[in-house]
Amino acid sequence: MSGSHIPSASGPFSALTPSMWPQEILAKYTQKEEAVEQPDFCYDEFGFRVDKEDVLPRCSRIKDRATSDGADGTPRPGQLLEDPPQRLRWQAHLEFTHNHDVGDLTWDKIAISLPRSEKLRSLVLAGVPHSMRPQLWMRLSGALQKKRNSELSYREIVKDSANDETVAAKQQIEKDLLRTMPSNACFAHVSSVGVPRLRRVLRALAWLYPEIGYCQGTGMVAACLLLFLEEEDAFWMMCAIIEDLLPASYFSTTLLGVQTDQRLLRHLIVQYLPRLDRLLQEHDIELSLITLHWFLTAFASVVHIRLLLRLWDLFFYEGSLVLFQTTLGMLRLKEEELIQSENSASIFNTLSDIPSQMEDADLLLGEAMRLAGSLTDVAVESQRRKHLAYLLADQGQLLGASPTASLSQVVRRRTQRRKSGITSLLFGEDDLEALKAKNIKQTELVADLREAILRVARHFQCTDPKNCSVQELSPDYSMESHQRDHENYVACSRGHPRRAKALLDFERHDDDELGFRKNDIITIVSQKDEHCWVGELNGLRGWFPAKFVEVLDERSKEYSIAGDDSVTEGVTDLVRGTLCPALKALFEHGLKKPSLLGGACHPWLFIEEVG
Repeated sequence: MSGSHIPSASGPFSALTPSMWPQEILAKYTQKEEAVEQPDFCYDEFGFRVDKEDVLPRCSRIKDRATSDGADGTPRPGQLLEDPPQRLRWQAHLEFTHNHDVGDLTWDKIAISLPRSEKLRSLVLAGVPHSMRPQLWMRLSGALQKKRNSELSYREIVKDSANDETVAAKQQIEKDLLRTMPSNACFAHVSSVGVPRLRRVLRALAWLYPEIGYCQGTGMVAACLLLFLEEEDAFWMMCAIIEDLLPASYFSTTLLGVQTDQRLLRHLIVQYLPRLDRLLQEHDIELSLITLHWFLTAFASVVHIRLLLRLWDLFFYEGSLVLFQTTLGMLRLKEEELIQSENSASIFNTLSDIPSQMEDADLLLGEAMRLAGSLTDVAVESQRRKHLAYLLADQGQLLGASPTASLSQVVRRRTQRRKSGITSLLFGEDDLEALKAKNIKQTELVADLREAILRVARHFQCTDPKNCSVQELSPDYSMESHQRDHENYVACSRGHPRRAKALLDFERHDDDELGFRKNDIITIVSQKDEHCWVGELNGLRGWFPAKFVEVLDERSKEYSIAGDDSVTEGVTDLVRGTLCPALKALFEHGLKKPSLLGGACHPWLFIEEVG
């Protein structure tokens, strides 16, 4: 880097990627040293502005370590962030994994993704050497594979996003550029080196993921990545976070993904921290008001950058599971202090301050693994799907995608590498391939719907076999089958006696009373008296309070506990989380969305509203 200023070892800006070194500030530091003057403020090795009195003790510690550790008294670059034995362990692992001498770490010889193993996990848990983070993060997260396999290069995506005037997020991105990380020299001013990079990355993400657009959470994460990675690599890391490491809808306008994880976090607190759960319930504290931002930024805005690097080492390897384990570990370390708090305000403030008080990464990660190390992705995904269904039910919404993709995939803008004019004239526009893709999509939609229906049917068979008359789940498309369906509908509508479901227990005291338990199904004999009805249950007849029951709507079907979400909660997930999305995807397939109305003109909108 001819003609540029280089930060001193372990000094201000030394931990940043070289292209992010703020040359103007480094030049002033050099001038100050020559003039034997100290600046009024200082920056740490990550570029964050710190008070002068906070820096002097740290600088003294650096000098002491340099004198004791360095052979010539000169601090080694990044020595506060790197443990030499740990770096050697990583080098040995890479050499052993690839079965050849890597030498001085020529990264082109190392695979684009590292084979997962317990040895690799233990190395990641102990920390990635800082000088290796740019290359290892790309491989651990899968970002390098995305970069290599992408049909469009980052440069092409940036160009398209700059030319696309329909990207509505541009104005909001401009507003937030200087708000994202104002205390860091790389993002403090319009002329700061990181601002144009952050602008391009956020615009490219908003263009590539039109259903997400722009979210402030992505801005904070992207800014932190840009401190340590080159712009293009930071973009592909963001793609890996959005598509693979976090659930879908994490950064969408509805924030459904992160809201679901807040519900799941409360469920895990009940399981792993029962004393804290009782405390939160006793004081009626809504934990998500505090922790939602932790999850949305993957801790980027709440913990010190040193701790963040260690958390991200593990996050890029294991994904969102780390967010739950880390949060539970933080809460466990502060559990006694929280329990001893005197009032709700004190508890709320203590909870809010927890991340900023975390300093020892080994202590935090050790506690997190001891407490919740047994937590698995399978368990998290199972609970996540359940809580998402409940969240959608509470909001009166339906999931807007096919069940196979809705919870695990983010919809990208359709991209294809541009063909030259000669290629288009000679070989056409791939109409045949487009037709094949359309047919495959239609088949997938029908298969999704069939699987959703089968799951609901199997649920009824297992939960309420007594009332489930259908034993064979193979479809019958014959005209005779349709005729029988019509006959069954008419018979059910006409001759069925009215029945009611018990809302409460009613104990029988007299011979003329009818006792029942909650959720019992009672056959109604008489409703002449609006307050006291006569009914039958288990061969007994008697009167009971009308307000203790709810009349069932069986005009076209028979009641089953398997279909009652107040009795069997799992049916909510099956219907709202699986069946309805499959129907919606089928109904909306092929419809164009006019910009004037903002959505597809289809009866499904009315079906969704009624549902």
